[in-house]
Amino acid sequence: MKIIEFGKDGGSSKSTARDRPERMKILEFGDGVRGARPPSGSKIEVRPASTAPQAETKWEPVPAPASSAGLAAVPKTKASRSPFVGSRSLKMHVLDLGKLRLDKNFMVANSTVAMAKNPNPPGKLIDIPVSAYYIEHPDGNVLFDTGCHPDWAGPNGRWPQNLQDVFPVIGPDDCYLPHRLEAMGIGPNQIRHVVLSHLHCDHAGCIEFFRKSNIVVHEDEFAAAATHYAKRDHSTPYALRDVETWIRLDLNWREVGRAEPDRNLVDGVKLLNLGAGHSFGMLGMMVSLRDHANVILASDACYTAENYGPPMKPAGISYDSIGAARTIQRIRSMAEANHAEVWFGHDIPQFESLRKASEGWYE
Repeated sequence: MKIIEFGKDGGSSKSTARDRPERMKILEFGDGVRGARPPSGSKIEVRPASTAPQAETKWEPVPAPASSAGLAAVPKTKASRSPFVGSRSLKMHVLDLGKLRLDKNFMVANSTVAMAKNPNPPGKLIDIPVSAYYIEHPDGNVLFDTGCHPDWAGPNGRWPQNLQDVFPVIGPDDCYLPHRLEAMGIGPNQIRHVVLSHLHCDHAGCIEFFRKSNIVVHEDEFAAAATHYAKRDHSTPYALRDVETWIRLDLNWREVGRAEPDRNLVDGVKLLNLGAGHSFGMLGMMVSLRDHANVILASDACYTAENYGPPMKPAGISYDSIGAARTIQRIRSMAEANHAEVWFGHDIPQFESLRKASEGWYE
């Protein structure tokens, strides 16, 4: 594995893997938020970010232990401009992290259905985008999701063979998050908060590279990933070799409680507690922009415009189908109340229409 350097402003020191496994330490702090090694009485949204210059840091992957094994047209989700309430220095960058190739039935349930007149309908393979969103902010930079781990494939890959077969990553070698941030001159230690919509392998694959950031995740999602790891359950989208690596590192976990209300992470960036649906505990974000409509980053709480509707169509992968439908209704209400666009988790036409980081940003 070659080492790829982040930009020159990228952090304070070179991080290395621990030589021995450690348990994740979960402690209470603040208003029901939990995390590992938190400052006494701290809250996610109130600690000021340091403005001191950062020394260079290298992106160094952590070796995993050897013992582990064409969608519908986008509906009218564009919103009219609302009164600006966010930070006037905020910039949001859209990161293209490649694609997954999979059966459309995973995205929209019952897209292909066998019938008496057509007992063996052909399946439909589609490519869906993998994305992350980097927000420059004077109170601390924010990253929403991290995409897939660069070493997902192969006999010793992070993903088990069943995931490699069903959801292969399609894209160039430089489509992964560390390469995208390096191209922008961004180092891992320049990011204050890493918000994870959930911990599936195509959203949480690069957590390990952010060892000085707050890793924000829903408490039920954290518990689910740990449970699947403890049971050695390779049948889910949680990549156990990713989870094992997180356990070995002293990461700064910040859990969002099940009953915790939505809250401002930094000025103009609201953390949305979406609860159970697609996964055990989903988080979203709403970003207030000055020269663009507000944006709700829905992630897999709503895969595509076809799921969003109306009429709403269920996803093919869902832990809680009732919760998933309720979440989409809530997102729709929030979008209407805040004059916000909804950016879906894996919608091809919508993602292709967005301005990517190589082309500019949203502010």
